[in-house]
Parts: sequence; C-alpha cells; structure tokens
Amino acid sequence: MTTPYTPTATLAYRRIIHPSDFSDDSHTGLVHAVKLALALRGELSIMHVDPDVANADFEDFPKVRPILEQWGLLPPGSHRTAVGQLGITIKKSRTAAKNPTEGILQYLGKHPADLLVMSTHQYEGLARWQHQTVAEPVARETQTATLFVPTHVEGFVAKNSGESTLRRVLVPVSPTGSPQLAINTTAQLATALGCDNLTVIVMHVGDDKTFQSIRYPSREGWLWHSITCQGNLVDGILGMGADFDVDLIVMTTAQQHSLLDLMRGNVTECVLRGARSPLLAIPA
Repeated sequence: MTTPYTPTATLAYRRIIHPSDFSDDSHTGLVHAVKLALALRGELSIMHVDPDVANADFEDFPKVRPILEQWGLLPPGSHRTAVGQLGITIKKSRTAAKNPTEGILQYLGKHPADLLVMSTHQYEGLARWQHQTVAEPVARETQTATLFVPTHVEGFVAKNSGESTLRRVLVPVSPTGSPQLAINTTAQLATALGCDNLTVIVMHVGDDKTFQSIRYPSREGWLWHSITCQGNLVDGILGMGADFDVDLIVMTTAQQHSLLDLMRGNVTECVLRGARSPLLAIPA
C-alpha cells in the first residue's frame, strides 16, 4: 500500500508563453493560457513569428481583456491597466524569422518559459510531412513543459465562462518516466484550477513493483484508479483516453535517441497526434 499525502506545493509555472498565428484555430489554446495565468497568478507572453520584419503594431494580436470581461472578471470597456489587478501580467511580442519553429526557439532562448501553451493540428501519415509542424519540434528542442491543445477540441476551460471543466485525467506512468513527477504535477494543476471532483486514471506501464512506491495525493472528492496497460502502448493510451472521455492526458517525456525515433516521434508525440483532449507533456 502507498502512503497518501495532502498536496501542498504549488505548480511552479509562473512564466507562460503562448505562440499564436492569430487564427481562429488557436483561440482555444489562448483561452487555456489565460486561464492558467490567472490560476497561477503568472505572466503570460503572447508571441507571433513574422516572416519579414517585426512590426510594432500589435492591433492584430488576440485581445485578452474581452475574454476576461466575458468571464465576468473585468467590467465591460475596462482599461488595460485593470488586467494587473487580477494578479497577472500580459505581454505581447513579435519575432522576425522565416521559419516559425526557429523563431519561437530563438525567442525562448532569450526569454525562458516555465510552460508553453501551444495549439496544434493533428496530421497522420503523408499529411504530417506535407504540413509544417511547429508544436512538437519546439517542445522537443526546448525541453520545456508544454500544454498541447488540439485545435478541434474544447479542452478543460469553458470559453464563455472561464470555468475549469477538468474532471477526468489520464496519467500513463512507467518506471523510467518519473511517475511521481507526473502524479504530483497532476495534483498541483488540479489544485490550482480548484477541482473539487476529480478522477485520475493512472495507467501503469511495466513492472507493477515499481509503482508500489508511488504516493497519491489525498483530497476529498478526488479518486485515483490504477490500471495496468497491455499491448501497444500508444493504442492503449488513446483507447483508454477515449473510453473514459478524459479532459486531459499528463505524460512525462524523454528525448529521442535515434533518427528512427525522430521520424516516428516519441510515445508522447504519437499520443498527441491521436488525442481527443489536451496533453500536458513534462520533461522527465
């Protein structure tokens, strides 16, 4: 039996960066970035990569105040200084680069982040090579915790109200993937979002003896279920995510070790391409 504990540590994601292409598809990612900045009382930087010259005119940047007004956190027509009264800081920047991936990596090199929040399109097979992918290589190269928000999902933040809808989380863990880190991060995120009712499915991969040392946070309204994975790992994670209709998948990641790994992507990236919920990837 493992020893339960009460989650006390806070999630240390104070500097959040959200790369945006100004499209409607990226709006869900922006909503999640704003919600997390509010929950963690952090700094949110919205950045855009311009292929030519960095333009000082930020009028085309997505506006945060209308979102906060819609959520009832600011009165209509509020001044930009009112945002600071909510305990968060909003910054906007434009980086000049021909390639979006290179532009984001250059920006992160000068402005390190605790968390990336990235909207992502999901492609398979030939379509994946025909479309320029940005989210996966950026997260891989920076080794920064990244919340991937697929463009076609609602996620765990209600767009109209800003309320957290996080109720079910899937956490695949393995002996080499820092299982306690994944558990702790899940608990800290749920605490920050004020989740009173939470069900976490902990999917064990590997020797069951390894998981006897895992400590699960104890909190009223939280349930932890342990399930052992059999068969193909990626299919198992995606199938379990669909069966339980999870709102979030939390996984620790590892770097690729060969060209074949790079072409296929690691397990986290393969899951991301088929996930029907946001995925939080944490460097192990």
